[in-house]
Amino acid sequence: MKLTGFFTLIFACNGFLAAQELMPLGPDDNAAHITRTLVRVVPQAHMNREPFTEAIARRTLDNYLRALDFDRSIFRASDITEFRSMGLTLREDLMEGRLDLAFAVFERFKERAENRVAFVRAFLEEGVDAELDTEFVWRRRDMPWVDTEEEWDELWRHKITNEYIGHRVSQMMRELEAEEAASAKEETAKEEVDEEEEATDVAVDSEEEPEEERSLVAPQLDLSPVERILRRYNQFIDVLRGHDAEYVQQMFLSSFTRAYDTHSSYMSPRANEDFDINMRLSLTGIGAMLGYEDGAAKIERLIKGGPAHRDGRLQPGDRIIAVGQGEDTPEDILFWPLYRSVRLIRGEIGSTVVLHVIPASDPTGTEVRVIDLVRDEIKLEENAANMKIHELERDGRTFRLGILLLPDFYRDFQGDRSSAADVKALLEELNLEEVDGMVFDLRNNGGGSLQDAVEMSGFFIDYGPIVQVRSEGNVRVLSDPRRGVVFDKPMVILVNRQSASASEILAAALQDYGRAVIVGDSKTHGKGSVQSIMPLDRRDSSLGSLKVTTAAFYRIDGRSTQLKGVSPDIEIRSPSDVLELGEEFLENVLPWTWVAPVRFRPHGSLRAFNEELREQSAARMAEDDEFIHFQQKIDRLEERARRRQVSLNLTARKEQALADRELDSLQEDGMVLEDEENGDEEETRNRIRPERDIVLREGLQILADLVQLTERN
Repeated sequence: MKLTGFFTLIFACNGFLAAQELMPLGPDDNAAHITRTLVRVVPQAHMNREPFTEAIARRTLDNYLRALDFDRSIFRASDITEFRSMGLTLREDLMEGRLDLAFAVFERFKERAENRVAFVRAFLEEGVDAELDTEFVWRRRDMPWVDTEEEWDELWRHKITNEYIGHRVSQMMRELEAEEAASAKEETAKEEVDEEEEATDVAVDSEEEPEEERSLVAPQLDLSPVERILRRYNQFIDVLRGHDAEYVQQMFLSSFTRAYDTHSSYMSPRANEDFDINMRLSLTGIGAMLGYEDGAAKIERLIKGGPAHRDGRLQPGDRIIAVGQGEDTPEDILFWPLYRSVRLIRGEIGSTVVLHVIPASDPTGTEVRVIDLVRDEIKLEENAANMKIHELERDGRTFRLGILLLPDFYRDFQGDRSSAADVKALLEELNLEEVDGMVFDLRNNGGGSLQDAVEMSGFFIDYGPIVQVRSEGNVRVLSDPRRGVVFDKPMVILVNRQSASASEILAAALQDYGRAVIVGDSKTHGKGSVQSIMPLDRRDSSLGSLKVTTAAFYRIDGRSTQLKGVSPDIEIRSPSDVLELGEEFLENVLPWTWVAPVRFRPHGSLRAFNEELREQSAARMAEDDEFIHFQQKIDRLEERARRRQVSLNLTARKEQALADRELDSLQEDGMVLEDEENGDEEETRNRIRPERDIVLREGLQILADLVQLTERN
């Protein structure tokens, strides 16, 4: 397969840039002052008060190498040996404000990347053999760097072959889905015509042509696999050449702060400005919080009530690799700095953004989904706590069970709206309705206001401590601010791996008090720390800012929620439980620790029922065909998520993709989704749909069991 003419066209516009000698980057005028200030401030500001040691310096270099070459395919083993030798004086260099190593490594990275992109062009021009009888280890973050030129070339032949096959398989799946959609539409139209003819006995004009649907994604999908790969690597080089000194300094100094823990980072003046913009834009774009992983913008969490959450297709852990505006050709955003990706995703309310996404359920990257969303502003009301009363018929009795959904621990510090006040009003309403018990749904609740978490926990106990906070070497106890119980009926709390921070504080406190039964994934997220943002120097904003971990949370029994999270009393897996979601999958995480417990008096005795509740739930689920099928799909999803190798045989990959099809929508199953077709704007409570939520449905059954057990005892 010869593509010489095509290559001439592709690279003609890049010829001048590729030919000219680019000047190496070096530190800017402020770099030395920023570096000296940072290495002095971080050890003092960080919660652990750990001094800047040789171990921190080594960790800094490791973080930087990982940030640049996340899959260990650009550098060679000899490069790493050289960098480690240069890094022997890194501690002294940073203390004196020198960033020579950072720029030397970056220049070598550019040199190696140019070499590999030239290799990709030559390899694609020769033609790709997509029927190899071998497998490719796609996840190389823990693999050794290759040593010889021959090993390097073989790695890249397999890497590009994998990408080529991935594009071919994705193309096939899109064509199949389009055929099925067209067939379903034709069948629906036929049924509607038949019904109309039967009702009115009026002939339909078969000559009328149906209105042609327009595709929002045609321009990008018209590219062949070879064209798409070339475009990606051309862009990779263009982005790399476009980086300036501030970018390199930001990356390296953040590698230093992350040596203390994964949530600490340095923000240059430009990054600091974009951080503020991004926080505001999370409420005016697609409603998603983004992070950065392996060269792509990663969905950290969805804002309830936002366009992405309402649509249901985008999920936490998904990676965005291209962004388009309406019908325009999408832009690849791989290897872009996060602030540039966010600026492309945001836009005017009412406009359409088209995202090309690698789903979290397929980390191999074989599948690429295309998701179009209409940008909108998130209304607080849509993101607020809401409640519904569900009647469960069982054992000759009607159980009246409350379901309270809390998306976030929100608080309007400029106004008087808070999640605690809203939840209290809903609990009082449940009391008036004389419900038998309540399911408190904290799934996907990533936290928020600590004040609201403490106040809300107090609604379910008379008085007592709620959480311990360690900072600056001291431990203080935050307690229920008011005596008295707002709601005293039996409670089940639903959690999953995306329940974090304030959610973990509330769930842990009520579990320790014996006040609620926790149901859900094998653990919650495990983020037991809090970060503060502070200027490096209040007198000089040009130095940037520091986001640093300043405190940690502990349960009242002394255990930390860091890393281990909150373990459920009854485990019911959801799709998020088998994906890499949680603190333990991050680099340089703080360890699990403990402090002395505080004295408290249990408010309930629900723990005594846990074993019997587990047995009843297990027996019920073992006879529920729908639940069995749901768990079987989760098992298959787990198997796919754990794959570390993929076949480089196109036929085998197509067969695997067809076998995995029903897993694609699994993250949307068993979750709370709003009925968009309902059209009932009067009640936001219609978002709570037990009939469409397998985990919630079993949670209600467990609550009914709990009501009966507490009545008998």
